[in-house]
Amino acid sequence: MEQLQFHHEYEAHQMVVEALNQFNLSGDELDERRLHILAVLRHAGGALQEGMVTQYLKNQTAFRYAGKSLWQEIFAFYWQLALAYQSFVKAATRNQPVLAQQLPTITLLALHYQGKLIQWRYMRYETPTSDAWRNVHALYAIAECNGFAERCLKLGNNAEASCAHIYAHILLLNLINPIGLCPWKIELAAYWIHTWCRQLQPSQQLDRQVHTHWLDLAGYAPLCHIGHQPVEGNALRYWSLQGVLTALEITRAQLINPPPSPLDGIKNEADVPALLDDIRAILNRSGPQRHAPRLEQNTSALVVCGFEHVLQTLSGAAGAFPAQFEPWIMQDEGEDGYGLTHYGTPAVIPDHGTLISLRTGTKTHPLVLAAVRWIDTQPGHPIKLGAERLGTAPRVVALHGVDHLMSESIFSLTNPPADCVPTPCIFLPEQDGRRFSSALVVGDMSIAPTQIYDMLDGNYIYRVRITHEQGRSDDWVLLNFNILTRCHVEMV
Repeated sequence: MEQLQFHHEYEAHQMVVEALNQFNLSGDELDERRLHILAVLRHAGGALQEGMVTQYLKNQTAFRYAGKSLWQEIFAFYWQLALAYQSFVKAATRNQPVLAQQLPTITLLALHYQGKLIQWRYMRYETPTSDAWRNVHALYAIAECNGFAERCLKLGNNAEASCAHIYAHILLLNLINPIGLCPWKIELAAYWIHTWCRQLQPSQQLDRQVHTHWLDLAGYAPLCHIGHQPVEGNALRYWSLQGVLTALEITRAQLINPPPSPLDGIKNEADVPALLDDIRAILNRSGPQRHAPRLEQNTSALVVCGFEHVLQTLSGAAGAFPAQFEPWIMQDEGEDGYGLTHYGTPAVIPDHGTLISLRTGTKTHPLVLAAVRWIDTQPGHPIKLGAERLGTAPRVVALHGVDHLMSESIFSLTNPPADCVPTPCIFLPEQDGRRFSSALVVGDMSIAPTQIYDMLDGNYIYRVRITHEQGRSDDWVLLNFNILTRCHVEMV
């Protein structure tokens, strides 16, 4: 019954989105009558949109491909409304004096839906485009120029907000670096920021003792950290995070007895404090910072995507190299990751979290294992992705569980039982530059901390205990372990 109801709501939502699409394609003059029609469509789809969003946040991990379709449906609703209200803003400021009285409301709604578009791009691990930032800055500049930036107006469902509030929300959500967070964490962060961003107030005058960030309303970039004196100009605005950090600490104190949230029943309560701590750490250092400067050089890298393909390639399976490796351009190489660009049409476009192996051709790290952390696939532009380095010099090892610490290893048996099939894994002997730690990448999701295994690496058998999980994606888990014993075995 619940699935049938959702199916009906999904079809009704599609009808509203199609009606909005026809509204935007129509060449009719934008006037008060058309604005009223748009309001009717917005209210008709509002409740359905909330249902779609809730369904996506609850179940997007359970249905991978259906989840993408649901995301596209949600995104289309926000896209059509953002396009429609931005068109009304342009009409009101250019050639429609009748709409001028409605300018505060339609500017607020245009800014709100532009912010929703940006937020839902994060859900698919996409960064805001330069055009998106240009639109957001231009809308806020209109509100500020016409004197209603701070005016509280009805946004819907008895909620009130100002253009300055919505604008600060967009800027602050971007500053916490939401790329890589799962959808419910992005939604929870956006819920917190709704309160925090009231403390983020722009100033036209720079105070070096107070302000930490600046931006150009005439530009196409988000908040920038004040590393040096920006060029003075009427379009520059300056910001301080001090009030935001104070508001964050209040939220941190409320975690003991949190107020009711729309995300109750969706979020994983155990992960909430860690999420808040991560956000606090990012804001304390004024946004995401690199630990080392980028190396502005372009080199080629051969990439293979997916755990099974990486495993086959490292195992030296016949035909794996020509079939799976594909050339990419490695740009902006940093200490902890890589930026990769493909100027053609790659055979495989990896999803967020995909395990990749890179042949870099460098002497320091000829073979690297990494995980995709963001991807940018703008139409008409090269495909770009960012990958976090997991370790270097990966090699395939065999793993087999043992009953107890003193059990004999099957790897030392001349004729092991037929049902004892070891699990192939990827061993990372150099997970960091100091070579002080190592890790295993496994595709068997049942391998968990505290369990004991035998690991066959060349002519050595290691008895290891899995200590903790360091990261995971759809088809792989990164595990740390301790070596308990080691013995040499003569291989036949």
